[in-house]
Amino acid sequence: MRKGGVMKDLSWMNHPAIKNIDPRKLAFITQFVNETEGKPVEKALPVLMATNAKMKAMGLTFTQQESDLMTDILTRDLSEADKKKIEMVKMMMANRK
Repeated sequence: MRKGGVMKDLSWMNHPAIKNIDPRKLAFITQFVNETEGKPVEKALPVLMATNAKMKAMGLTFTQQESDLMTDILTRDLSEADKKKIEMVKMMMANRK
């Protein structure tokens, strides 16, 4: 797939967690990647929060491995400072459970 002349990075689809994931969850992950690819972390975080809210409404949650996959996807091209922001958000979300 090409968007704006740039080949999309689909390497995340080779992650071992993808093989056994619920197709509904995979649809959320795919949508998340499509909506956040190339965006700064500040723009990606609201999409992540909205994705989690939609999933909860459907009675779906990510396993720890699936959450780690989402973080890997989100942080693959980020600076160390932005990666730390993501880790902070993950900790805040974990404390809300």
